[in-house]
Amino acid sequence: MSPVEKLFDQTLEQIETVRYGGFTPKSMMGYSRQRLEWLWPNMIGKGLLHVFAGDSGIGKTLLLCDIAAIVSRGGIFPAETTQCPRGKVIYLSGEDSINHTLGPRLEASGADLANMMEWPTATSSGSQFDLATDLGSIEEFIEDDGEVAMLIIDPVTSFCGGRFDNDSVTSVRHITTKLNNLAESTGVAIIALQHLTKSENPKIKNRILGSGAWVHGPRIVLAAIHTDDDYRLFGKIKANVTDTYGVYPFNIESRDIPDIEGVRRIEWSDEAWHNNQLSEFEDISRPTDRKSDLALEILRQSLEDGGWRSRGFLMQKIRAAVDVSESTVKRLSKELGVEKRRTSDVPAQTEWRLTK
Repeated sequence: MSPVEKLFDQTLEQIETVRYGGFTPKSMMGYSRQRLEWLWPNMIGKGLLHVFAGDSGIGKTLLLCDIAAIVSRGGIFPAETTQCPRGKVIYLSGEDSINHTLGPRLEASGADLANMMEWPTATSSGSQFDLATDLGSIEEFIEDDGEVAMLIIDPVTSFCGGRFDNDSVTSVRHITTKLNNLAESTGVAIIALQHLTKSENPKIKNRILGSGAWVHGPRIVLAAIHTDDDYRLFGKIKANVTDTYGVYPFNIESRDIPDIEGVRRIEWSDEAWHNNQLSEFEDISRPTDRKSDLALEILRQSLEDGGWRSRGFLMQKIRAAVDVSESTVKRLSKELGVEKRRTSDVPAQTEWRLTK
């Protein structure tokens, strides 16, 4: 193309920009075909906005720490057999201290801390981070760094500005649109944490605090709930990019890290459940788990004489015979009605027995 022709084309583009107020339509011929890629297959997708809500006390931040840890080290998500793509995770936290809470929890979850990035909540001059005006700084960092796989905003309403109205469709859509655009332009998975109300409405999506736009705006909505039989479940309540679904039981355990004892972390169950309706955790069918059945039988036989047995011994015996997690054995002990006590030994031990 000659300089004159190039100048002519540029002039036409400028004229069209003026004529259409800056919005110039383009033909869809030759559009860029892009296959959706997943960090957690059918749960957390690259280039997508996910809103995550959960019951009070369910462990929402613990779940986010575990998910971030898996991505940071290129680990394996529940019910998967292959490692997820490894990458950096930006964590924007409005409630928890990095030194006292998030750092220890991430370490206990096995995070590669070199890949965990704390995003400042305010500038050196004291200006608070605002999703409505400051997302460009995160986008610039993502483009410069080249290794960011995930952005976590915990909770999202902490960074929506002073004039934000959580009950306004317009206000919420303004934020979700910006986050959707950031996810699509950078290819990063964004998880924005929201809260559930204590309403008795059976529809989980109707319990998300604020406007319904928190459900309609993102591509995927995740939730964590308690069940009546004392299970904690994590899964999808909305997805317009996949029709594959699953529900993942989990427990909260403790792990010691250097200088700090008993740091809480997530331990996933060995089994994935399934629900027949993607939109809700209704009609959940718990699969028959032969491993759990075998572990339960070993536990019952080990305690059938009514005597006290060391929990450590029982754990070792069961897990040597069956590939189950410690949290599964603890759950089975509850189902069996096992009595527990702490000994006066130094160090103290936990013992179990089955009362007749």
